[in-house]
Amino acid sequence: MKTEHNRSQTEAHTQAPLLSQTAGLFALALGASRQFYVVKENKKWDEAQKWCRENYTDLATIESEEEMNAVKEALDTTTGHFWIGLKQDNSSSAVVFKNRSWVWSDNTRVSYENWNDKEPNNDGTDNAVEILDKSKGYKWNDANNSHSISFVCYKKRPPITVIAQNKTWREALRFCRQNHVDLLYIYSKEMQDWVEYATKNVTTDVWIGLRHTCALGFWYWVSGETICYQNWAPGNGTGVEDCNGVERTGALLAGSKKWVSLPQTQELNFICITF
Repeated sequence: MKTEHNRSQTEAHTQAPLLSQTAGLFALALGASRQFYVVKENKKWDEAQKWCRENYTDLATIESEEEMNAVKEALDTTTGHFWIGLKQDNSSSAVVFKNRSWVWSDNTRVSYENWNDKEPNNDGTDNAVEILDKSKGYKWNDANNSHSISFVCYKKRPPITVIAQNKTWREALRFCRQNHVDLLYIYSKEMQDWVEYATKNVTTDVWIGLRHTCALGFWYWVSGETICYQNWAPGNGTGVEDCNGVERTGALLAGSKKWVSLPQTQELNFICITF
């Protein structure tokens, strides 16, 4: 269960940061495969790992320069060092650096490195990895896992895919259900952020899993859920739709990524959920 006291949240995309704060937690949305959360609470490495696993997915795994740059951006206004999920381990997925074996907390094999000069130095009981502060370029350093510092968690991104085929809304729904899981439903601002990143290079409107019922006069998701989070463009989603013609369904605008009501017979690209 996530607690909300004593936290501060910052959401930032690798393209255009969106900043907001509430005390102790900084969140960073990425488009690769993870969303990172920088937590300003001092914990030992094992405690930080436990906290991340209880509240998100795990301590941070960083697999690319893109992800590392985004974490740097999130840390830009902070001070101090931060635990990440890299640890010493002799498991089969571990990778050897300077005679010691390292693996990510979630057992991901190490494929990207950002070590500080002469690190890891294998000094005594240095068995975990921290990100150094801005003055050291946010490089990695091996450190003893028993000292208490802030840390970075991650959460897996929702598995979605943009299908670059023009189909009517019903055809898109059928395609997603036959080949993946369903047409996309967006239950939260966090999910909306992921979708915006995934469609940043899409230049046309795309279908999502919204449909309107004229009989009851409201919009709902193809999953059967009613709409709680909303991101309608002005004048759309009011429930007062033209029920004399073609069924109205929902799409994501190419530019603003707002939701709009369109006749289901239009042919657009679309987004499927893939898990």
